[in-house]
Amino acid sequence: MRIGTVCYATDQGLGILAKDWYDHHIITDVLLFRHGARKNHPEWYPPDTKMLVDRPFNGPDVDRFVRSVDAMVFFETPFDWDFPAYCRERGVRTVMVPMYEWFPDSQKHKDLFDKFICPSALDERYFPGNPVIPPPVDPTKWNLRRFARRFLHNAGNIGHRWHKGTEQIIQAVPHLDDHVDLTIRAQDTSEFRKILRKNSDVDLSKVKVELGNRDYATLFTGFDVYVAPEKFNGLSLPLQEAANHGLAVMASDRFPVTTWLPRRCLIPVERYHEACIGRSYHKFWEAEVRPEEIARCMNELAGQDITDLSVANLLWSEENSWRVVGPRLIKEILS
Repeated sequence: MRIGTVCYATDQGLGILAKDWYDHHIITDVLLFRHGARKNHPEWYPPDTKMLVDRPFNGPDVDRFVRSVDAMVFFETPFDWDFPAYCRERGVRTVMVPMYEWFPDSQKHKDLFDKFICPSALDERYFPGNPVIPPPVDPTKWNLRRFARRFLHNAGNIGHRWHKGTEQIIQAVPHLDDHVDLTIRAQDTSEFRKILRKNSDVDLSKVKVELGNRDYATLFTGFDVYVAPEKFNGLSLPLQEAANHGLAVMASDRFPVTTWLPRRCLIPVERYHEACIGRSYHKFWEAEVRPEEIARCMNELAGQDITDLSVANLLWSEENSWRVVGPRLIKEILS
């Protein structure tokens, strides 16, 4: 049985997620869609892999690809919303791994897919009755962290509504004790500079700021605690990746993080307000976390023994490994 996807080959969440599923043999066949603003990495896949450069998705190459697979998996978006129907007309199952906040609030769009595989318990609230299977991880990447010495915040591409809490991290800096060693990284330098301009009164001289792309294999090397006061994520790949590498994870104390992370160092949420990505998308509750609370949690954890948090993350990684979860994913996709 063959499972296909249309995906980016880029250094971002969607690109990394699809590559992981391909490298671990959940997805067998790939059709690439060229990203117009990022570096594309066609070398991640076999030399004969086709790359689409425009929509709609059709033509001889697309038709051959679709007819060669039994199911088509989409991560967050099909890119071309007419494409799922194209697949189903040719007898191919359509399976969506959604990001609930970016999925249109429309039954018409939900009906395009035979099944949803929810990457978090929060996504399942928007797509009820579908299986919840977080993306699997590789426990061999885990390394024990004993003490909370170095803190890391990866802003990455910043994200819509600055949802990773990067601005609040910056606003927390004046409240950090001198012994807190914090590094803030960002890939999207232009968006990050918007945050810096808005908070130009904050002195960042006592933290390290690193801009630009980093080698993914060394992203967490040398750090002990990952800090991300996220606002509305269901699935958060950065939280999963940090936990899988053995770091203690300091995130917002909100659902669904509370279903899988130890609560010892989670940051209290001040309040929630209703928000949405746009008028045609699902509404959701966005968490507000006070910078002073972020700083307090970091100050209290700095220098403390975090062995229990690191070991708990190893147990989570083993329970959610590719070896354990991979067969279930294949079964759900094809069932």
